[in-house]
Amino acid sequence: MTYTISEHDTIQVVGVRNLLSELDNKTILKDIQNRIESGHKKYVVDLSNLKFMNSTGLNFLIMLMAKSKDSGSKLAIANASDQVINLLEITKLKSQFDLQASLDAAIEGLA
Repeated sequence: MTYTISEHDTIQVVGVRNLLSELDNKTILKDIQNRIESGHKKYVVDLSNLKFMNSTGLNFLIMLMAKSKDSGSKLAIANASDQVINLLEITKLKSQFDLQASLDAAIEGLA
């Protein structure tokens, strides 16, 4: 499996290992959408196990950000690699995301 979702208090922690497949990304987004519809409003995407991200992964993050804004949910990104941060800077999207250096910092920021 390319992802896991665990709960930390009221925060859904989405751990991803691979964002290179559009089909897998749609599965993750559908799972998150179902959780949003069930009333969960706080999400952290943990990228600590993500080795590489391209435009497919970037599209996933953009779609997730849009879903969270549309539903009034909060979203933070934890443990983004330098490569991911550079990709967000190049695309001028870095300021659109709540980037945190660690999972604990992201959870604390949403608590």
